[in-house]
Parts: sequence; C-alpha cells; structure tokens
Amino acid sequence: MSAVLSYSLAPVSGVLKQEDLLHLLRRTLFGAGHRELTYFKNKTVEQCLDILLKQSPAAPAPLQDDPDIQDALVPDGSSWVNAPYENEDMDKRRRTYLKAWWMGQIINRDYSLSEKMTLFWHNHYVTQLEIVKDSRYGYRYVTMLRAHALGNFKQLVREGATNVAMLVYLNGNNNSKGAPNENFSRELMELFTLGKAPDVHYTEADVKAAARVLSGWKDDRESITEKFYPELHDTADKQFSPYFNNEIIKGRSGADGAKEIDALLDMIFKRKETAEFVCRNLYRWFVTARIDEQVEQKIIQPLAQIFIQHHFEIAPVLRALLGSEHFFDAAFRGCIVKNPVEFFVGATKQFAIVFPESTIETHLCWAHYYFNIGGLSMSIGDPPSVAGWLAYYQAPKYHQWWINSYTLGFRMKIAESLYLAEGTNCNGPKIKFDYLRFALAFKNGGDVNKLVDESLTVLCAVKISDHAKNKLKAILLKNLKSEKDWSDLWSKLSATPNDASVKEDVSNRLRLFFGGIMNMPEYQMM
Repeated sequence: MSAVLSYSLAPVSGVLKQEDLLHLLRRTLFGAGHRELTYFKNKTVEQCLDILLKQSPAAPAPLQDDPDIQDALVPDGSSWVNAPYENEDMDKRRRTYLKAWWMGQIINRDYSLSEKMTLFWHNHYVTQLEIVKDSRYGYRYVTMLRAHALGNFKQLVREGATNVAMLVYLNGNNNSKGAPNENFSRELMELFTLGKAPDVHYTEADVKAAARVLSGWKDDRESITEKFYPELHDTADKQFSPYFNNEIIKGRSGADGAKEIDALLDMIFKRKETAEFVCRNLYRWFVTARIDEQVEQKIIQPLAQIFIQHHFEIAPVLRALLGSEHFFDAAFRGCIVKNPVEFFVGATKQFAIVFPESTIETHLCWAHYYFNIGGLSMSIGDPPSVAGWLAYYQAPKYHQWWINSYTLGFRMKIAESLYLAEGTNCNGPKIKFDYLRFALAFKNGGDVNKLVDESLTVLCAVKISDHAKNKLKAILLKNLKSEKDWSDLWSKLSATPNDASVKEDVSNRLRLFFGGIMNMPEYQMM
C-alpha cells in the first residue's frame, strides 16, 4: 500500500478493478456485498457515479399499523404525519416510530447515495427530535433532508431556516422585534455555513444583525407549517461588518420582510468559506479525517470552486471527489472506522438478512436496529449536540470516537446475536445472517484457501496477516483431516442440497468462520 498521495482531482476512467470498486461502494453505500458487486460489475467509473448520484424516489410516509399503539386520531393504515398533535405520551411513540421508519429507509437503500447523504446532512444541519418533541415536525425535517440529499445546498439551508423543526430546535419561533433570539443565526454561521476556520471573521454584531433579519417566523401546530408574522419582524436596516463588506440588508415591512432571509443567505454564500467548509465536511465523511495543507490547497479549494461554479449543487462536487485519483489512492483503504450504521446495516446488506413479510413485524425489526445503533452511540434523529457526532469534527480522534471498550463489546454482541442458529429476537420476529447464501455466491467455495481469501477481500478493506488467515481457515477445517475433506463436504452440499446433516455441518462452520471475521478489528474499518 503506497503512502504517497496523488493530491489530484484528475478523474479516473474506465472499468474499475474489484478492489477499487469495493472501495467506492464501501464509502458510498451502507454495505458492499455480492449484490452490489454484481450490479456495478463491468461498469465504468462514470456509469457507477451516474447511478450513485441519482436521487432516490421519495419514500411513502410512515403509517399507523402498530396494534400496540391505540391512536384515536389516526385510523390503522393511515399516516399520522398530518394528524393533530394528541399528547406527549402518544407523540413520543410516534417519534420512536418515525426513527424506526427512517432506519427502514436506510436498510432498504437502493444503489443511490441518497441515504448516505441524508445522514450526512443530518450530521451537518442538525436538529434533535427529542428536543423538538413533535413527530410531525420531525417528519418534515427528515423529508427535507431526503429531498435535498443530492440537490442544492443553498436551497436546503433556505428551507431549513424556516423548517418547523428547526424553528423549535434553535428557538427561531422566539425571535421577534425587540427580543431577538440569536440561537439559529449563530449556528447558521458557525456550524451550518461558514464554519470556524482561521480565515472566518464574522463578528458578534453580525450574529445579532442576522437574528434581526430572521425575526418574525413561527411554527404553527395546527397547520404544521411555518408562518411569517410581519408585526413581529424587525423592519430596521441591518448593518454587517467588514467581513461581509459592510453590507446593509435593507429592512422591509409587511409580507416583504420574509424576503430578508434570501438577502442574508446571498451575503453568506458570497463568502468562499461557505463552500470550503462544506467540502471539508464531505472530505471527512467520504475520504479521511486528516486534512493537511496539501489536501486543503489541492483538493478542498478546487472542490469549493466547483461548488461555487455550480451554484451550490452538491452532485458535481461529489462526482469530482469520488471519481478522482485522490479518492482511489491506496492510502485511504481501511483508514476510517465504520460508524454504527455502516457496521450494522452494512453487515445486514452483505449477509442478506431476510425480513418478515408482515409490515408490522418488519417495523419491529427496524425499531430493533434503531435502538441497537443508538446503543452504539449513533442515535438516528438525535445527534448529541447541534454540532453533530464527535467523529466528524472532534480532533484528533475523529472516527476513533466510535470505538471504546463498551461500543466494541456491543458491536460483537450484535454480531453474535445475528449469527446464532436461531437468530436474534426483534420483540417477536427473528432475523439472522444468511452466511451459507453468502458463501455459495463464491465460485471457488470448495477451495478453502480461496474461500478464505475471497471472503476477506469482500468483507475487509484492510489486509490481514497470514497468521490471522490460518486461524480463520482452521475454523472451517475443524475435525477435518485435510483441505480435501472440506472440498468433499462442499461437493456433498452441492450434490445433495436437501441433506439436512450436511447443510447443518457446513452452516455451523460458516457461522463460526464469518463470526470470527466480524470480530476482527479489520472488519470495523472501511
């Protein structure tokens, strides 16, 4: 593996080798296995990116179909997303259902980057649904992220500025003439657009002026929409600092006061630091946490220019980054710890878990994933703060924050529960990994050495030692006299697939073998 980086955004062309394709799929999809490799096989980089950068269709709204939830305002089979707010107890159940539904969209992801980018924006443009405390608002926030996942960042920021969930979360609904609330305006600059780089010099006065621009917006629980109240809007002119070229946003009265937000965002987006900040976050999400001076100058700055030139459309930036020589450099293979979604959902996609046919039981499984991933320190819907998850901004550990003695042990517990013969109980329905199906997809399963090598190639981004390989091989060969015995056993399985004793013998060996891989540190990396 070369330690010399290319520092080049020059596009890679042609059909990717398997190891390069696996790298691309690991970083862009939650889980890369046989299904993904088959789908993208023999496609050029350009064709792969065309698929990855195509927005997924909008998902159907979550429905009320849980018999344990007696929601008087929502008939079974209907959606609660437009229903009246009932009470906190019922809404807490709806919020849990919403997060499980979101988990289901991630699990059922297609071949698009949409789901991964939705989670990226959730980390970048944060709300915490347990602070908002209205499931209908939460649904509108989530669908906003999904709709703009591969779209225009400026439009996302504009829509988010008055999104009902954001108005509650960062107190925009308490921001009025004579009593400005600066929570959203501060985070708008510090965390959502400009960032905190050394060359960012907006002032406290800028934050206060921006708050005045944003005054007059409130959420309306009855209509479940945002509303602008001209009488609550500060109609005076707003003066900004030299950092913003001493710009003045002229005060407007009546309904025109709502348009001041657009002037504010135009002013902020004129600063190149906005594009640079987002590009750094994308780089940490898809490539690596370390951004040295050469990466800043040769990768981040050119990406920011692409972002600006394309009027803040995100797809051209992703195409340039993910198709570049720099992205495919060998030094980036296996250099990031998988976040909990990448670990749990990724394994689910690799090992082809089959979910129940019953919609209710499937939702119970989604809830199981949501709670377990939350137990691994990544509660979907509720990042730990407005800054998002530590792994994406807290130096010097960055992605290493995902692993500690507790979370590593819990990862192993989750994996073990899914490779047990009986599977794991999701509060009723049971699911488990289909290791036999995974192994049968290899052409050379009867050759124990090739099965070990090919399995590790697909499942691990990091090469493992010969000693570790031999330990894994020994699991498959336990109580067998030779490698030929494994070949004979595999042949028996092919010749008599309905022989229960042969199938059980092979399946048990595979369970321990793949379980051993999932317990390895190398499996935690991508």
